[in-house]
Amino acid sequence: MSGRSLIVTSSGRSAPATTADGVPGKAHVVTVSVNHGDTVNQICEMHLVISAPGVAPLAVEFSGPVKRKVWPAPGAVLPILVDPDNPAGYRILWDQVTPAKEAARAKAESVAALLRGEPVDAADDDVISRLERLAALRDSGAITEAEFSAQKAKVLG
Repeated sequence: MSGRSLIVTSSGRSAPATTADGVPGKAHVVTVSVNHGDTVNQICEMHLVISAPGVAPLAVEFSGPVKRKVWPAPGAVLPILVDPDNPAGYRILWDQVTPAKEAARAKAESVAALLRGEPVDAADDDVISRLERLAALRDSGAITEAEFSAQKAKVLG
């Protein structure tokens, strides 16, 4: 299937329930449906790209109930657990998602700071992202605790 993209439709509900049964990963939001109305939960439809250590990035579609306060925006990165044997078997960790208003406020302030010519905390996000990836590799057994500690020291400078 070289040169082709695999689209998997999933509600995201068939995923493992604990980290012992899955690999921590990320779901990159490509598109998301509009949140209509004032109800707490609504059906959200998204195109995502899921990735995790040891799992090839995979384009998937999500359709399921989502609380209004954590409704994601395109470009958001959601924490997930992925079944390495069945990457379409993922679960979005909604309890770890930054509330939408808080994420929007932080993004707006970042853009405003950039326009004012002020430094933006992108480096902090990069350090955190790299540390998260290293921790996931350690937790999955891909690297040893000693390798993790050495790489962590390099990242932190």
